[in-house]
Amino acid sequence: MTTLNRFTKILDSSPQYEATQLEFGEEESFVQQQADTPGLLLRIRPYKENDGVVDGAGVLQSVHDVTTSFRGKNTSDHHSFEVWFDEGKISFYMHAATEAAADKFRRRVGNNYANSEIFPVEEGYAFPVIGSDEYVAGAWLEMEKIPYYPIRHHNSEGFETDPYGEITSEMLSLDESTVVTQVVFRPAKQSWTDGDRFKHNSVDELAHALRQGTSVGWLNPRTRPASEKDKQAAKTIEQQRGQQAFHVNIRVLAASSEQAEAEARARGVAGMFRKYYNAITEQGLDDNPVWHRKERKRAERLRRFLHRMRDREWIDRRMIMTVDELAGVAHIPNAEIETPKIDWRYTQRGDRLPSDGSRYDADELPAGGQTSGVPDEAAVSIDGSTRDQEGFDGI
Repeated sequence: MTTLNRFTKILDSSPQYEATQLEFGEEESFVQQQADTPGLLLRIRPYKENDGVVDGAGVLQSVHDVTTSFRGKNTSDHHSFEVWFDEGKISFYMHAATEAAADKFRRRVGNNYANSEIFPVEEGYAFPVIGSDEYVAGAWLEMEKIPYYPIRHHNSEGFETDPYGEITSEMLSLDESTVVTQVVFRPAKQSWTDGDRFKHNSVDELAHALRQGTSVGWLNPRTRPASEKDKQAAKTIEQQRGQQAFHVNIRVLAASSEQAEAEARARGVAGMFRKYYNAITEQGLDDNPVWHRKERKRAERLRRFLHRMRDREWIDRRMIMTVDELAGVAHIPNAEIETPKIDWRYTQRGDRLPSDGSRYDADELPAGGQTSGVPDEAAVSIDGSTRDQEGFDGI
């Protein structure tokens, strides 16, 4: 192959979902034990009768605790909300950075999601086991525009149906396969919409610019008057001012003994996040597969990506979402979604049976017929391009 042909091939190459087998040193599989994991992993078994996204916004608002250094630097802890398809079932998890945060999550989820159960995972694995014989594919999400333009959420255009219905349906795979969505979030300071005093890029200035019209043309530049859509977008952007918000990372991982299955699940689940596109602000989420044209480097990047998911690592991607936006991508679903194999809780407070007479399936009850975790009473009382940070430059 000539140098010109190699150069042409590189230019023509674009990131794609290409699942790869990974080596884990002397180990036959990627295993993360609870004892080796900082923070605390909480498992959630949702009761179907709840308000879904709306309740999720309430939980997030109550845990928006910003801490700063004496110089004003944001030193807040980061946490994660995760959905696992593992061992043939879809389950929901929260990872808290500290025990104090875990206790707050338990109380807030208990208060907002009546009859749902949340309890610490004290034994077993802190992340799904990935075998060295499995093919792994992954992707991370980024915003199409700067964060001042909000994505779709329940208080804007609204959702006809919960987007989780299609996301969880796309997660369903072979029983021995694994699919994980992970949303890592960290409270943002109240000044996140102020911009830089030297760059004049606050939400107010952006909204003002939209109302002034758009400059068009190269040889004969002129200003196109602001359209009704521009004015509506300006109003929407202004509403971001003063809103509580979080810095966010979103990752998707799929692993399977079948290469095509891992690629299809990673591509399908990551692609479902396009459902959050906001037609007014033209803001959406783009999926970026973890990829390299050389298999060895692709494996290195996927292994690093897997470690970041295991460690619930937060990376500054200039990706910020308000409470309502984040609730859309990180909430406990309700009966609105009809995806099978979800680990629902079927009993009400005090283990009273719901009116429809639903009971646990036989395979959902552990030995002795007791549900795992805390007792029921406790459960309910309680810069630069982001492409250069993960998946493209090998960091």
